Amino acid sequence: MGFKLSLRKIIIGPAYPLRGGISESNDSLFDSFKSKGDDVRIISYSLQYPNLLFPGKNQYTKSNNKVSNSTDLINTLNPFSWIKAAIHINKIKPDYVIVRYWHPYFALCLGFICAIIKIFSIKVIAWVDNVHPHESFPLQKFLSNFFFSFCDSYVVMSSSVKDQLRSQISKKKIRHVPHPIYNVFGGELKKNKARELLRLETKSSKRYLLFFGLIRKYKGLDLLLNAMASKQLRDLDLSLIVAGEFYGQKSYYVDLINKFNINNRVILYDYYIPNEMVPSLFCSADIVVQPYLNATQSGVSMIAYNFCKPMILTNVGGLSEYVNHKKNGYLIEPNSIEIVNALVDFYKNNREKEFSSDIRNKRDLFSWEALAKSFDELYEVT
Repeated sequence: MGFKLSLRKIIIGPAYPLRGGISESNDSLFDSFKSKGDDVRIISYSLQYPNLLFPGKNQYTKSNNKVSNSTDLINTLNPFSWIKAAIHINKIKPDYVIVRYWHPYFALCLGFICAIIKIFSIKVIAWVDNVHPHESFPLQKFLSNFFFSFCDSYVVMSSSVKDQLRSQISKKKIRHVPHPIYNVFGGELKKNKARELLRLETKSSKRYLLFFGLIRKYKGLDLLLNAMASKQLRDLDLSLIVAGEFYGQKSYYVDLINKFNINNRVILYDYYIPNEMVPSLFCSADIVVQPYLNATQSGVSMIAYNFCKPMILTNVGGLSEYVNHKKNGYLIEPNSIEIVNALVDFYKNNREKEFSSDIRNKRDLFSWEALAKSFDELYEVT
């Protein structure tokens, strides 16, 4: 098969105005394909989650600086919409379809759509964020295997997901491409300017950490709060910015803050963060802390790369692929003592400038162009 200069393709997955990193990244991949002249479209959800299953307050973003690129056809609870979506795809006659997969809740819906379009010899490439969900889900292995059985090949963004997928899909092609940098938020701000925008203290000696993203049990915020209570970090006069909506009991974390007596050193933005606020949060911080208990890849790390922010990551899942220990951040075990030790080393040895410079030099390794190219190459050899 000769390589075609321009391809027609469809991305199935959430897009604006549905909120979240998966929606943002689908839009970014769309833009990358579009910039090289491809005919690309997004088929999104008219209903993604029923409200009963959605742990947040709202499934939609209020960001006002985007235009929807999607056709919202898929209702995950309505099989007739699945048929309609499959017929719509067949009318477009794409060279191939990319299907975004991250949770077994979507397996029946997406598997059914893929089963229909494969009747018309349309190739299906699954873009897999997670093989297993972060929290257990009924029949998760059966559901995932049902969806995977209708895919021709797979793209993953971490070696840990590749290993998990290979254990279930032994003979099909899997391509590992690093998670690209989230560059939809704009460029860096001066630290003082960013802090002014958030009405934070701006003196140069003031130190801020950032914990960013939806707050779920597996992300280990409790470990970080415990670390903040240590004498070493009190002596460093650190403040912690926690920015994200609580998916779970907020009271659990508030009780810990009160128990550790760190109320005056923790700043809560306890809601879904709009895109316009992201640059101020990241650029206000000296370092981003992700004390996750388990993970696959991390969109938060890729936002940190966009703003050249050092990171403290735990050595779980695919997070080790983003940081070179003590060169551009820290790779630690998920416990409070190691968080404390990393932060003490970071501040005592004035490593921010050195680490940020190293990240800036590595940003080209995580490009949307590389991801887009990998889908085209996988299509050609499948």
